Amino acid sequence: MRTQANTAQQIIEVALGLMIERGYNAFSYADISERMGIRKAGIHYHFPTKSDLGRSVVAYYRTLAQQGLNQIDQILSDPREKLTLYTEQFYRQMKEANFFCLCTLLATELPTLPECVRDEIEGYFREHTAWFATLLASGRAQGIFSFGGDSTIKAQSVLAAIQGAMIAARAYQDPEHFRTIALQVCADL
Repeated sequence: MRTQANTAQQIIEVALGLMIERGYNAFSYADISERMGIRKAGIHYHFPTKSDLGRSVVAYYRTLAQQGLNQIDQILSDPREKLTLYTEQFYRQMKEANFFCLCTLLATELPTLPECVRDEIEGYFREHTAWFATLLASGRAQGIFSFGGDSTIKAQSVLAAIQGAMIAARAYQDPEHFRTIALQVCADL
């Protein structure tokens, strides 16, 4: 038996999969209804509008991503190892589950998204940029990384390269493409 909270979470998880598969603009409540075997009215009960659902999905994804960053920080201390684990986790998810970073995908749709969804996506990129900036600054201070300029700008560059590698891997339908590019980005620091 489903509880209301359980149903809302299941809707978010199904919508997450659909958004990764198709993007924000190419899925509907009918798609969720079909996959879950519930009526569209049941979805509207929890998420009155698609923008409410979209914001909730991206917020959920941000929480999962932040937990992933925290886990990396807890299990590793070496900045290069942290960066490598970050890329390897995405590689495994791409290879094993055809997973793609939701915020990378949705960033390409940004002009067509509701403001509340855009805000969540921008939050994701701010959080990841901050994590990368801290990682890179620490690595440079320890003599592990060598790069010029501001660590925040470098963090944006590294994040953009990794996100771009995901897009390229999806275009080539080959997770190895992502891994090759991402590991080279890490090695170049």
